[in-house]
Amino acid sequence: MLQKEFEERIGRSVTQEEYVEANAMYMAAGDGMDKDTFCREWMQFGGSELVKGLFATAYNLNKALQEQQLMTNECQEMLSDAADGMLEIADANLGCTTEEWTAQELTKKALWLVGQKEVTRRRVEKGYRLDDKDRETIINNLKK
Repeated sequence: MLQKEFEERIGRSVTQEEYVEANAMYMAAGDGMDKDTFCREWMQFGGSELVKGLFATAYNLNKALQEQQLMTNECQEMLSDAADGMLEIADANLGCTTEEWTAQELTKKALWLVGQKEVTRRRVEKGYRLDDKDRETIINNLKK
């Protein structure tokens, strides 16, 4: 909401600082609150220390949540990259009797990182050889 809109709705001028604070609260309120409702509530409770304190807490928690989500996404990317690397090495070593154990262990690790469905999807996508578990996963998903 623009400062002019806010001022028209509350019937008075506000400082830039007051507008920034009010607009931040309005944005934090989400889609569930329209401008008129927010402004009515702001007129009654906007200056309340309790409301300001609760907003500050909610703002800080939301910021921390966004940072955690970013870190989680980065970790998922790293797990995904690790699983791809393991599957690539495992596929290259399948059929080599001396390397069969290594290929199986790497496949197990990739399964642990991203799950059977994702391992199967990646093997199909990259043209790697499929095993019985992959075929079973494909058949079960095609039945749905």
